[in-house]
Amino acid sequence: MRSATTESIAAWDPVVVREFAVGGADVLVLERRPLEHIRSAIEAGRFREYLAPVRRQKVAFEVRAGLGELQVKSPELAADISSLVISFLDQFELQEARLRVEITRTQSCPKFHCDNVHVRLVTTYFGPTTEYQYAGDSTTYVAPRFGLVFLKGHRHPSHRDAVHHRSPEVPVGEKRLCVAVDY
Repeated sequence: MRSATTESIAAWDPVVVREFAVGGADVLVLERRPLEHIRSAIEAGRFREYLAPVRRQKVAFEVRAGLGELQVKSPELAADISSLVISFLDQFELQEARLRVEITRTQSCPKFHCDNVHVRLVTTYFGPTTEYQYAGDSTTYVAPRFGLVFLKGHRHPSHRDAVHHRSPEVPVGEKRLCVAVDY
């Protein structure tokens, strides 16, 4: 497996994401700085998945509810996830998106696949990160931790089925905290 080829951007860049949305690429990976003080909060969390539709007015509420379900107490993490969801809604001019916050100890999607969405944003805060392959290439790329992975799905008008992704294997005794936002 190789590390992902990424844009040299330390945060969300609306211009780069817009170019991805209208361009021919099916994946965009952006690096960003890690959150420093969330490890102990995630380690204390329980294995569970929180799914919810989220609207701009209730982003912070839904994120807090999700982290509460997982028993993760981290204002820094809640603020970061809320910021990502709001940026996603703004970027794609959406009234509503779907939010998934998950702590797992297993590989939830072991097969490479493409989702039936327009665009999905995935970021991993803890544990192994999203893996992807380009069609016709057996090289597996690994997204950077905290990286923003944008994936076009079958519903996107310029989707070319050129990239498939999967969740990574989680080593025995370890956890993975992943957040996905899609429409």
